[in-house]
Amino acid sequence: GIDSMEELPQSLTVTTQMLLSGLLIAADWIASNPHYFPLISTEQTEPGEPEPARAEYAWKLLALPDVWKPDTSVFDERCFQREFGFAPNIVQKTVIERINDTEIPGMMILEAQMGIGKTEAALSAAEIFAGKHHCGGLYFGLPTQATANGIFPRLESWARNQSQKSAHAIRLAHGMAEMNEEYQRLAEGTALTSGDEEKGGLIVHQWFCGRKQALLAEFVIGTVDQLLMAALKQKHVMLRHLGLSEKIVVIDECHAYDVYMSCYLDRALTWLGAYGVPTIILSATLPAKRREELVCAYLGRKPCPADEGWSVSRGYPLLTWTDGSQVHQETIPFADQQKTVLIHRADESTLTKAVQTALSTGGCAGVIVNTVKRAQNFARQLSSEIPNAEVFVFHAGFLYPDRAEKEKQLLTRLGKHSSPKERDRLIVVGTQVLEQSLDIDFDVMFTDLCPMDLLLQRIGRLHRHQRCRPPALAEAVCTVLSPADGTFEKGAEMIYGAWALWRTKELLPERITLPRDIPQLVQSAYSENNTPLEQTPELKKMRSTAFLKSQERRKNAKAYRLGTPDDGFFGDLLDADIGGSNARGEAAVRDGDPSIEVLLLVHGEDDRVYFLPWQYGGAEILKSHVPSERECCQIARQRIRLPHAFCTARRIDQTIADLEEQTQRYFAEWQHAPLLRGELILLLEPDLTARLAGCNLRYSRENGLEYKEDDR
Repeated sequence: GIDSMEELPQSLTVTTQMLLSGLLIAADWIASNPHYFPLISTEQTEPGEPEPARAEYAWKLLALPDVWKPDTSVFDERCFQREFGFAPNIVQKTVIERINDTEIPGMMILEAQMGIGKTEAALSAAEIFAGKHHCGGLYFGLPTQATANGIFPRLESWARNQSQKSAHAIRLAHGMAEMNEEYQRLAEGTALTSGDEEKGGLIVHQWFCGRKQALLAEFVIGTVDQLLMAALKQKHVMLRHLGLSEKIVVIDECHAYDVYMSCYLDRALTWLGAYGVPTIILSATLPAKRREELVCAYLGRKPCPADEGWSVSRGYPLLTWTDGSQVHQETIPFADQQKTVLIHRADESTLTKAVQTALSTGGCAGVIVNTVKRAQNFARQLSSEIPNAEVFVFHAGFLYPDRAEKEKQLLTRLGKHSSPKERDRLIVVGTQVLEQSLDIDFDVMFTDLCPMDLLLQRIGRLHRHQRCRPPALAEAVCTVLSPADGTFEKGAEMIYGAWALWRTKELLPERITLPRDIPQLVQSAYSENNTPLEQTPELKKMRSTAFLKSQERRKNAKAYRLGTPDDGFFGDLLDADIGGSNARGEAAVRDGDPSIEVLLLVHGEDDRVYFLPWQYGGAEILKSHVPSERECCQIARQRIRLPHAFCTARRIDQTIADLEEQTQRYFAEWQHAPLLRGELILLLEPDLTARLAGCNLRYSRENGLEYKEDDR
């Protein structure tokens, strides 16, 4: 609405400068694109096409989709029924009623048990926010690529319903989006041209496919990294702010983000609050202190006095929401059937016997451990010692297509509609990837010790659905495994820290009633109040170590964290830029050692290269030419992350050197293909083994990527 320079205000807020800068970058990228604005010859002497007509032609060619506007300004229970095909439960009804009554959009936190329908509640709230406050899109952030892929079909279906009358853009936003077959089918089948302007539908718009433009699409489903990078000092960060500023933001599985990531999340929330972006946070197991931090970050204020009830409440299910600067809270009286789970403790050496006994009358078992190597070892042991059972391995150490196929098999054999025959004597051995988003159901569970909130997430996969179970498994039983000497398993201690494990071990009762006990157990495990037992020198040291490590992570996160909207001069926010690389940005918002991803192929006779035998029929790939776009996609799908042992300080340089030497020797031509440029390739021998950085590797469809160090 500004027609002249004179109308510009003399001073602009930092938030306004951020969004105008983002808008300027977007306009510049469009105007400087020769596809939309073909270059004019410098030798042209006659006047060219008038600029308004040239701009109009480019705008039609760009064909940006419509801004999302929900069909109805009122969203009620009937709308919910029509949208999702079933009537809302009391939790969903409460969300609809409270958000409808809200006058000034803000933050909503829903803490409720697994499987209660938090996703549908969040989408209902999003439609209300959009209708009342004219938000033009939705961003749905999840902790991992796997969880984003898992929920994508549900959100695509919802977005398609929103796009019946107008064309809207959808984007799956994470580093492996090109490998997601459902998303790629959508991209290949929905090219929008200027002649399609009046049509409705869901599209993958080409201009939003750039990584930095991802958040500009109307509907964005991706990893939470996309939001965290809005709090990162990175080139073109303004585009992320522009994309988020008129959306509703949903953050799922909020308990899954560690201290380091939470520093970036809190700063991103401060900016969202400054823009007035409605923000919805979902969790089944959220510590009260973390709830308080999230609300205060969004409102841009310091932590509240402890006597404010909403900051310490242990109600459950619990809805907390803001209306302007006011914080409201309500415990929802949910009369769902309570589930009792017996907690057993056992020495990990007794696992085989315990599983054998549990499955004596049939049924399926879940074994969830904390590291990939541990999962592979247990799977090998169980396969050998229980020959009449089928052992199924599921973890992050599989090729992308193999992991996707295993996920489908799990959902078929252990999902809501699985039959007793499909489940009979099936033992699933996996890692943390079984904790979230997979709607599967075990008859009995064995798990490594882990922090209380994550342990409850795992238990949420036990007796998840109402079904007839074998006689020996009529009661829900979870056995927590630990080493015989009473210490903590080394992998668990490295990942979670001894203090969090000790608190869980001490507070874990012999019987848990879900969902009733969830808030008490989580809040007690994360409480900062000392018990008399914690006053021993050993435990004081353990607690102190955990605190110092937490402080160190917070300090490390601040190095490249964006300032707040109140920090003053706009330019000061962007000093110490992390760099333009999206991969570097994603690494910066996650703590820990760097990771190395490779493309896994087979080195056959006569120096020929092939896919793995079950990938595209083991077809040969010509390495002496630049692959076609279709071949590049097929090759890029052979991606896998190397085990942590290859990324440690003592081995990472040798690992990268070996991979780069092999890649340059065989695949120099592939560097000319945009999708493969910079990728590292690991060649397996025909027996699917390899030698890398002093280790022997083996890949199998059943167990994934395994390694053995020379000195072990």
